[in-house]
Amino acid sequence: MEIVQEKIRSLWVPLRNMNLLVPNVAVAEIGSYRKPAGVEGAPEWLLGHVKWRGQDVAVISLESLCGINVASNPVFSRLMIVNSVRPDSTISNYAIVTAGLPGLIQFGADTAGEFHASEQPAIRCVVQIGNEQAVIPDLDYLQSLLEQQLDQAA
Repeated sequence: MEIVQEKIRSLWVPLRNMNLLVPNVAVAEIGSYRKPAGVEGAPEWLLGHVKWRGQDVAVISLESLCGINVASNPVFSRLMIVNSVRPDSTISNYAIVTAGLPGLIQFGADTAGEFHASEQPAIRCVVQIGNEQAVIPDLDYLQSLLEQQLDQAA
């Protein structure tokens, strides 16, 4: 009997102070950085909104949400448009600010070294791949937090 090893097509996404690992299917597009229009009274991690395909898309800083203070540097920044993980949500997409272009990776059990739990609710775990570490975000948590924040602002 042949053993099939499952691999998930993923994106290795550079942020300012960490790397992000997300399934390719979770990402709609990587686009140029545009300064978001601010949201009054929003927390520091909610940077504002940008127009994407005719809709307002909220822009978040995952690092800021995790308590990491990063200087804004739009020169190499990109906006990673993330697809909704909740079919009944009012949010179909949102954006995460990245520090550059992602790379494709086939991620599977044989790819990863060690996994570490994260104390940050926005991060499911930290994974070691070779000499590098990446965080795997909790996309459901991020979307839930964003929904709560946008409901409060309305």
